Amino acid sequence: MRLKIIYPTHKGNPKAMGATVPYVLPYLAAITPKGIDVELVNMLREKIDYNDAPDIAAISVKTPMADESYMIADRFREKGAKVVLGGHHTSAMPIEAAGHADAVFIGEAEETWPRFLKDLKEGRAKRFYVAGPYYDTKGLPKEDVYIAMARPDLSKGAPFARRDLLKSRYLFDSIVSTRGCPYACKFCGTTGFYGNKVRHRPVDDVVDELKTMGRFWFLGDDDIFNDLDYRYELYSRIVEKKGFNRWHGAGTLSIGYDKDGDKVLKKAAESGLFAVFVGIESVNELTLKETGVTSKLRQQTENIDFERIKSAIKKIQSYGILVIGFFVLGFDTDTEDTFDKTLAFCDETGVIPIPFLLVPLPGTALWDEYKGRLYHSNSWENWDACHSLYKHPNIGQKEMEGLLYKLRKSAYTYNRIMKRLGPGSLGTMIAGLSMQMGLKNTFEADWRRVRGE
Repeated sequence: MRLKIIYPTHKGNPKAMGATVPYVLPYLAAITPKGIDVELVNMLREKIDYNDAPDIAAISVKTPMADESYMIADRFREKGAKVVLGGHHTSAMPIEAAGHADAVFIGEAEETWPRFLKDLKEGRAKRFYVAGPYYDTKGLPKEDVYIAMARPDLSKGAPFARRDLLKSRYLFDSIVSTRGCPYACKFCGTTGFYGNKVRHRPVDDVVDELKTMGRFWFLGDDDIFNDLDYRYELYSRIVEKKGFNRWHGAGTLSIGYDKDGDKVLKKAAESGLFAVFVGIESVNELTLKETGVTSKLRQQTENIDFERIKSAIKKIQSYGILVIGFFVLGFDTDTEDTFDKTLAFCDETGVIPIPFLLVPLPGTALWDEYKGRLYHSNSWENWDACHSLYKHPNIGQKEMEGLLYKLRKSAYTYNRIMKRLGPGSLGTMIAGLSMQMGLKNTFEADWRRVRGE
């Protein structure tokens, strides 16, 4: 049996987006039973041969890639391949996805994927394979469904990703040590997909897998600073592993407030952490209160203390770690002034900004709130965080997109890029410069796409 596992592309800057291994490709290969011939295709880096139809085409679907994913699925089904779709988008929109697939996967795949392959071999494959508490909320049929009620128990270990099957070379490898997020930000689907309980892989397993990888990598956890005891042990072990490492990941500002925060930050920096993506989300107090991110920022709902936020940022930076901030703009509580204040905040704190427009993703709390306000001309490829998707009470569609571009262009002048490199090591400065130039190019590509060029 031949299997193609496919990671689709979408319009944008594939060169920048393709710098890191998409972990889903080699990991899904790792949980595929032996005896199946597996090919990995990352369409950000590789072309796909539609004349070479496999027995099974498995496609990982994110919302801005959904249109492209469905096109790929339809073409392979025409060639006689069985097509399965999985990922965040199919978990939120399984009935839609079922129109383009022989089987749809909802949630994590450790149990459901091998089960599907077994069912297919025995001629009794189901239409839907569900992991986790999804069944009652997605409008699925009562029959033709396989349900694994529990989420995967990562404490029992997980197989190492099949990096030997990757065709291209990447600047950054990727690995995951935990899943789950205790925060329920209204615009994020992570908690819905992975649950609000953080599940850990054994530290020994993670370190052993790191020994098989290169020197540069991305830790794809939802928060590289959660559960400080686990983090201290993991980063201490990476330090003991020795050898040159440079890695980055996503974390929260909670590390700046915890009593053991300095201890963990020190070990993280020693282990090679050079940059952390942080969801600062907004400089608008009303927006922060509205979106439910105050707990993540360790703030009181009644009174947002921005000086405390700045202090946490400064603490992370004091260990030579670059802070890259996500800022979501375009909430009803935002005005034109919010865009200017975002730039001023980053100038003051030295945060490398990634500003984007609000995307009401299917499967999030905002989807139900905003779906009645969406512009009808939208297709899924516009769910890319640089298109304005819905009617704002005070800012027009084109005006909103122009404000985002103006902010991005102003934030990535060469003078500001150099100022944000900070006092870290030469390696961190070089990495920070490279990362910012990649963002600058990506934002320019985004603007050309918004303008239809």
